[in-house]
Amino acid sequence: MIRTDQLFTPHFLAESATGSQNGAVTVAAAPLSGREVRPSRPHDDRVLRVRVTSFGRRAAGGAIDLALLLGLSAAVTLLAALLLGVPMPGWREFGPDLLVAGILDRNPMAVGAVGLFMGMTGLYQLYFAGISGQTLGMRVMGTRLISQRGSAPGPTRGMVRLIALAPSVIPAGLGWIWALFDREHRALHDHIAGTYLIVDRD
Repeated sequence: MIRTDQLFTPHFLAESATGSQNGAVTVAAAPLSGREVRPSRPHDDRVLRVRVTSFGRRAAGGAIDLALLLGLSAAVTLLAALLLGVPMPGWREFGPDLLVAGILDRNPMAVGAVGLFMGMTGLYQLYFAGISGQTLGMRVMGTRLISQRGSAPGPTRGMVRLIALAPSVIPAGLGWIWALFDREHRALHDHIAGTYLIVDRD
């Protein structure tokens, strides 16, 4: 039986069947009505009780992932510039304005750095968030990404979530900030892909 749960913001439902250790894990969401809902699945299925992460925890994990990707992209770009003998600006000249100016001037290093960052971000999100269900930032912050069935999103859903990151982040990050006000703290790309960011470790 699946019951609504008013203890947690996401109202994911739980009751684990006793004695079953290898049964399928299912996650279901229902409105906070206090009514009992009859499941359509067999009675030997297990329903997992989960708790969605807070916006602050999500933001901290995202900041860790962003710092990691920016650092790796900058290191690879710097190494490539040194190997190719490309003159590099002074440390005081580095900044977003330098990057934007380089892109507008079609500077190969600037365009390459942006392409490298986007490519690494795509592969990183697709594998760690989609297939594995946990990026480095999520691991550090004790969170995990799951699908509606309680497992890792998988490559297909991970690809949908990756593509949905564009409309979620590009318009001033409004789709991502949406998680701050959403009752389940899900961003726009989570709603599109059907994923949930849950607490994996307190």
